[in-house]
Amino acid sequence: MRPSSDAPLDGERKTVTALFADIKGSMELMEDLDPEEARMIVDPALKLMIEAIHRYNGYVVQSTGDGIFALFGAPIAHEDHPQRALYAALRLQEQLGRYSNQLRSHGRLPLQARAGINTGEVVVRSLQTGAGHTEYTPIGHSTSLAARMQALAPVGSIAATDATRKSCEGYFTFKSLGRTVVKGVSEPVEVHEVVGLGPLRTRLQRAASRGLTKFVGRERELTAMKEGLELARAGHGQIVAAVGEPGVGKSRLFYEFKAIAQHNCLVLDALSVSHGKASAYLPVIELLKDYFQITSDDDERRRREKVAGKIMILDRTLEDSLPYLYALLEIQEENNPLGQIDTQVKRRRTLDTIKRILLRESLNQPLIVVFEDLHWIDGETQALLNLLADTIANARVLMLVNYRPEYRHEWGSRTYYVQLRLDPLGPESAAQMLMALLGESAALEPLKRLIIDKTEGNPFFMEEMVQALFEQGVLARNGVVTIAKPFTEARIPATVQDILASRIDRLGADEKALLQTLAILGKEFSLGLISRVAGQSEAELERMLSDLQLAEFIYEQPAFPEVEYTFKHALTQEVAYNSILSERRKQLHERAGHEIEALFGSQLENHLNDLAHHYSRSGNTPKAAEYLRRAGEQMIERSANPEAIAHFTAALELLKALPEDRERAQQEIGLELLRGGALGVAKGPGELEVKRAFSRARELAIQINDDTLLFQALAGFWYHHQLAGEV
Repeated sequence: MRPSSDAPLDGERKTVTALFADIKGSMELMEDLDPEEARMIVDPALKLMIEAIHRYNGYVVQSTGDGIFALFGAPIAHEDHPQRALYAALRLQEQLGRYSNQLRSHGRLPLQARAGINTGEVVVRSLQTGAGHTEYTPIGHSTSLAARMQALAPVGSIAATDATRKSCEGYFTFKSLGRTVVKGVSEPVEVHEVVGLGPLRTRLQRAASRGLTKFVGRERELTAMKEGLELARAGHGQIVAAVGEPGVGKSRLFYEFKAIAQHNCLVLDALSVSHGKASAYLPVIELLKDYFQITSDDDERRRREKVAGKIMILDRTLEDSLPYLYALLEIQEENNPLGQIDTQVKRRRTLDTIKRILLRESLNQPLIVVFEDLHWIDGETQALLNLLADTIANARVLMLVNYRPEYRHEWGSRTYYVQLRLDPLGPESAAQMLMALLGESAALEPLKRLIIDKTEGNPFFMEEMVQALFEQGVLARNGVVTIAKPFTEARIPATVQDILASRIDRLGADEKALLQTLAILGKEFSLGLISRVAGQSEAELERMLSDLQLAEFIYEQPAFPEVEYTFKHALTQEVAYNSILSERRKQLHERAGHEIEALFGSQLENHLNDLAHHYSRSGNTPKAAEYLRRAGEQMIERSANPEAIAHFTAALELLKALPEDRERAQQEIGLELLRGGALGVAKGPGELEVKRAFSRARELAIQINDDTLLFQALAGFWYHHQLAGEV
């Protein structure tokens, strides 16, 4: 696939986090100074603000004279865009605080900033402004609300909406600033001040704070990891890798294994974060802090004592490693002994230091060294992993790593490397998990099947879906779980949508456009239809479909007479579909309907539902109503009267959008006659609904003075009354 740096599509819907920040009092500052002198003070502050945004992969939409407007989650989606925005805002305030101290030390007035943040849906588009320059701009109320948060933020602080707080609860700490009326919003908006970092760093930690779901379906993987540990205890070092797509439970597997296997072992954890590639050694530093038991409350003297004391107890010959450890852990030394050392030599010795410590510690006790989310690690951490992979074969070390399928390494040929592929849960395990979440009520069985079908058994997606159903009022718990409103009203959880949107945005522009087109066609689609709707050459289409298969967005499935494809996840299809602007959706649905008619002209009876669906979504009401009627008649022929009634009712709803003329009346009469007949068979001819259908047909026939249709309506009306015992 081509890199994701391709230009974004002309327009699409995205869920983003918007950040506004400005320097308070900058106008007063500029008023008292020469413009050039004022700029010399303000420009470095702006540069620090922009650097904070870029550090967490934000996009600066606009930079004014004294502030910035930035987006996280666009142009390229990130699964943790709300957290990135808050990290950037905290760094922005921290850096400006240091800069203000410098200004104060030079006799200048300090600068202070305020920031506002909101998470929500926008329409984003790229605009060509001439000379080859492209601007990427969001449109929507969500950005305006972020600007309003900035205006409400106390000087030197960060204000966020409740939408952002909900996404970041636990990762950050908040203080309520109360509710405020915002123009354009019907209800008062809850405002929160972002106080600082919270105790949580990972999704698993957040799940644990809510209460972990029953752990099911991973017995084979646990057994393989136990075998790896036994080999490591005997001095045969092992690398065990858990590989799987987001949400299948890689971290949960490690969590459960550590709980049962860490007896008489030292466990060291190295956590990666999605924005970690910008920070060298970030997971390694976390591992060292874990090993030396360094906490955030330790001052520099205490940290130095912990590091030096542990090393001297472990092995005095490792004393030469202390300067490299101090440098990694940012412990200052009066005379920096590493100041004159070549960068590459320093890097090599730093990596060697960590390796020596781990191998020496393994002589005292077996080590379980855990590196999570390798797809996010930086180059220095990767170099350490490669070094450890080369040297642990004869050590009492079990190295556990997990990563997503796109990550690549060179350890596959090692005899002491074992890879565990984690697939979504099978039907039985998924059912067990949902039983633990929802209980055993038979009334919930159809909903459970729908959840499993929608999520394809992905444990995280299932858990988030259930949580969202409670939050959205679809499910209610009062001793037992009950269904409060139809499942069709439920929305995809933001956590799941962000993960899937992030994967989609890493496609090249052409592949992403094709995926969106496929989402229009449905969960399954034939190659012939794709070729006609996508409008690509055969060779180009074959290449892009192959890319989408390799990335596991779609699967090819056996079919005759031509190849068919299916989305791996129904949720991926839904997220891709929802990202398309409504006008573009209508165009693609219309084209799909037209191409189905052209491709299957002699076999349209096999595609009536698809045609009705596409023309309904395209806004082509006459064709949609026609195909719904034909699909309903087909259902009657198959004795599927409830389905027929649903088709006729949907067609009648669509007709309400047409002008009230003779043609519409004739169509409506025909549908009411068909619906009345199907209702009579399904529910009994004496039912009130049957009477209403034929009454409406009679009323319309009189209005347009059509005796033939009136006779049919009266016949149906008589049929109802006779069998209802009213004649």
